[in-house]
Parts: sequence; C-alpha cells; structure tokens
Amino acid sequence: MSWSTLKSTKKADFPLFKVFEDVVKLPNGLKLDYYRVEKIPVVVVLPVLSDKIVMVNQYRYPIKSDSLELPAGHVWEGEDLKECALRELKEETGFTAGKIEKILEYHPSTEYADQVYHIFIAEDLKDGDTNHEKHELIDIEILEKDLVTKKIMDGDITDGRTITSIFLAHFLDKI
Repeated sequence: MSWSTLKSTKKADFPLFKVFEDVVKLPNGLKLDYYRVEKIPVVVVLPVLSDKIVMVNQYRYPIKSDSLELPAGHVWEGEDLKECALRELKEETGFTAGKIEKILEYHPSTEYADQVYHIFIAEDLKDGDTNHEKHELIDIEILEKDLVTKKIMDGDITDGRTITSIFLAHFLDKI
C-alpha cells in the first residue's frame, strides 16, 4: 500500500539534510500533513585489528557528550561506497585496509527520514597518519572485541550505527 503525495514544500535546505512538509493521501482516502527529512547516506566502518576493534571517540554536540563510535561519514554525490568507507577509515583513524567488505545497508529512522547507512568491515589494517576534517577532534581507541560489547551492554556506547554494526558482525561471525 502506498501513499500519494499531493503537495510537497521544502521547509529547510541544509548541507547534510533537507526538511519537507508534505500533504499525503493514504489508501483509505485520509489526507494528512507529513514532515520528512532527506539525508545524505552514511558509511560505517568496523575496522578489525587482530582481536581488537579500532574506534573513534569524539564530542557529539546534539547529545552534549563524548561518544565512542566506529568511524563513519557521509557519502558524497557520485562517490563509490567502498571508496568512501576507505576514505573515512583513513581520515578518522589513519588506518588503511587491505580488505573491505560491505555487510549490510539499512534505514535508521524510517518514520521521518530516507537516510541509508552502509556497514563495512575493514581488515588487514595498516597504520598511518590521520587526515581529520577541521571540525573533527577525534581520539583513537583500539579495544578488545569483548570490551566493546560490554561497553554497549553497560550503556557506555550509545551510538546506534555502532551498536547495529557490532551486533551484526557478531551475528555473522565476522568478529
């Protein structure tokens, strides 16, 4: 069952997302106002170094707290997903990957946004220099896999894309 868009008005246009107010008609004939967000896709990289996971710790303004996360970043228009994942891994951690594999893509917030997250596992890592963007004040943490899971279960890691990636990798026996 699909909905029909009767009217769509762009309410805000920012570099990483746009906000729309739509008037939609449901299959049962009901009309309603619906607010939605168009967001740029994101890659998430799970870098595996032996029995450890390379993570980034950075301040996240919306939650007013530091956040321990997997490296991630926006996919620019026309950019290859795998190349984006390799770029973000290098920029944020300094590591390059000899092997990278996409394991899943998902929509984190289907109720209001169209954004897609693409999860990759990076292996055969080689250390190097980071290339942070000017606003990225990042600390690198290399943690035992079991400690990462414990931090999730203890509520110390709350980033949804990190939690999804770690548990998916466990489920698939990738880590």
